Amino acid sequence: MPRSTRLSAERWVEIGLETLAQQGYVALKADQLSRAQGMTRGSFYYHFENVADFHAAVIARWKHVATNRIIADLQGTTDPRAALKTLFHTAFGQPESLEWPIRFWAESEALARDAVDEIDARRIGFLTDLLRVMGHPSPVARRKAHLIYDCYLGSSLRHRLNPTELEGVVTELLTLAETRVPPGLS
Repeated sequence: MPRSTRLSAERWVEIGLETLAQQGYVALKADQLSRAQGMTRGSFYYHFENVADFHAAVIARWKHVATNRIIADLQGTTDPRAALKTLFHTAFGQPESLEWPIRFWAESEALARDAVDEIDARRIGFLTDLLRVMGHPSPVARRKAHLIYDCYLGSSLRHRLNPTELEGVVTELLTLAETRVPPGLS
């Protein structure tokens, strides 16, 4: 690509996500990214006033792709069990390569930490809502949502599950979601 060609802001953000997944947040620097693309920093700074603005755009895109779009797609589903099944297949069957890089970034940067906190709350809240619709009292729904979410976070450290493993995980999580807690234990 000739150095005079300018990349779009969207392409820079995609490059940022790819770089985050492969090299971590420390590689999200204008000089390093520009050099890797055979571009001058001018192409980068044409779209972003500074690296912090770029970081904000990368994080916003991660939030959209990793959570907001998925939840928006499922909110139209009238059957909470079907929504959970789809969600479990998505979350456990297609590991999100940015889950841990963004969490490592959150350890040292407030912007990333705030985004992770927001997304964790949104994901757990969505799970809790689905479980409440399935008939669980709020405290039980919340506990189950946390258990399911913790399973997701743990599994995101692994490689993709094979189809048999995935079906087993989805079945077990659906059983957990559907099992009623005896009245005295809620």
